[in-house]
Amino acid sequence: MLRLSLRPGLLLAGLLLFSLPLAAEDRFLTIGGGPVADGNQISLENNVLFFQRVLSQLGLEKAEHQILFADGSNPAVDLQYENVDRDPEDIHRLLAEIVGPGQGIKFDYRSSTIPGISGEATPESIEKTLADLSHRLNSDDRVIFYFTGHGGKDRTRPAPPPKANDKMKEEDAKSDDTKEEETDHKKEADKPAKKTRREPTYSGNVTHLWYRDKMTAKEWTEKLDELPPNVPFVAVMVQCYSGGFGNLIFKGGDPDKGLADHRRCGFFSTVPDRVAAGCTPNVDQAEYREYSSYFWEALSGVSRIGESIEKPDFDQDGVTTLLEAHAYTVLHADTIDIPTRTSDFFLREYSTLQGENDLATIHTPIDQLMAGADASEQAVIEGLSGRFEFSEVDRGKQVEEAIRDKKGTKRKVDGDVRRQLGEINGLKQKIRESLEKKWPVITNPWHPQTMVLLTEEPDYLRSNILEHEEYPSLKKATTKLEELRQEQEALELEIVKLERLKFWLERRARVLNLENTSDSDMIQRLHALVELESQSI
Repeated sequence: MLRLSLRPGLLLAGLLLFSLPLAAEDRFLTIGGGPVADGNQISLENNVLFFQRVLSQLGLEKAEHQILFADGSNPAVDLQYENVDRDPEDIHRLLAEIVGPGQGIKFDYRSSTIPGISGEATPESIEKTLADLSHRLNSDDRVIFYFTGHGGKDRTRPAPPPKANDKMKEEDAKSDDTKEEETDHKKEADKPAKKTRREPTYSGNVTHLWYRDKMTAKEWTEKLDELPPNVPFVAVMVQCYSGGFGNLIFKGGDPDKGLADHRRCGFFSTVPDRVAAGCTPNVDQAEYREYSSYFWEALSGVSRIGESIEKPDFDQDGVTTLLEAHAYTVLHADTIDIPTRTSDFFLREYSTLQGENDLATIHTPIDQLMAGADASEQAVIEGLSGRFEFSEVDRGKQVEEAIRDKKGTKRKVDGDVRRQLGEINGLKQKIRESLEKKWPVITNPWHPQTMVLLTEEPDYLRSNILEHEEYPSLKKATTKLEELRQEQEALELEIVKLERLKFWLERRARVLNLENTSDSDMIQRLHALVELESQSI
């Protein structure tokens, strides 16, 4: 048998080493990509690469960072990108857009090339990764989770409220011991939430994963429940309908089960019933407009194209927090999103804007709404109000009137866009008909004669399109459509910034109503959640 001989000094040092607490670590987990190659746009890959650069800029390049993306390290083609070298008047593109089918003509595919990838983005890989992480986490560690992919909406509707006579029957059926149990002063945070719902919980909102798989917010939270409850978990999720993952603050992702014991918070690109901006095959990152581009640049001070930006520090304490990065994004993001966070979901569940006459609303005088507001709330509400030159006491009225006016203007532009599309389709039809008269087979891209035309007479075929009498009108109409769509987008961005302001006014009203209608424990739970959201990296 082999014997080991240790000097007393070395033995003592070893014992001290094992008795000392392990240093706290941030452990990063990134999951992303689309469900299939034609839904796995290059912007998703670039988001992961940008996050890697952000961690390096923050001095965290050596931190543990597991990445599950699309099909993992499989060399098969899995990523879609726009081929910018394909000229708009290339014969293949002309035929696709005039004769059809035109879907996907601008795009090419390759295998993703993210360095340090850990595996594929599937439920099985996610479960295995979280289980392994759970065994290695220390109480002082923190998990920061970033999801950049696609999402779907929960289509189930809440059950209708019970009829009056049904409610009476329920009351009559209560036993004395049940009534006695109801008098027990339980913590509100542990009570089941409201049973009669007017809108969905969105706990069935999903993340789309590789191989057309998916996981709901409830399924995600059930997996996260297996992590140590005292380890902080921060989520940053930027898929469509991502706000539904605000349910991760509840046990099993179910609001009816009450708040979870786990210290979890999250920031989401948009509210649970809206699509989000961002997924694009565009290779030019200067044109990317999505939540995490703004969020990560706020934390690092460097944009995704390398430009320096002033990091937000709304409370002037010298540190940029996650909450300040979120508020910065709300203020500056030129996207269709209404960003949200877990404490918004808390307030949605445990506070209200309806009921008693003395409850606060967005029409409550602005100085009363802002009483007790934190620095980020002040920055967002004052910043967006200043953008639209709002200064009236009833800020909510100004917001609602502005939304109504701009939506009216946008409806007119929407009509102009539809008419312009009709004109373009008519012009394309005329060119298509002239081509069909000369080459009846041209509508079938797989016909042998079509193949011959494309390989042996491409220039002649192309000239028949470019020299058609309606082609100049088509180009002019297409340019006009682009101008209208820019006007349409500008109005949409103005509307959504107004909707963000309304959302934050509603948040302030809900905070005040919670303070006036709930016990101190519930208020403390909200403060604890906001404190969790106010961490820095």
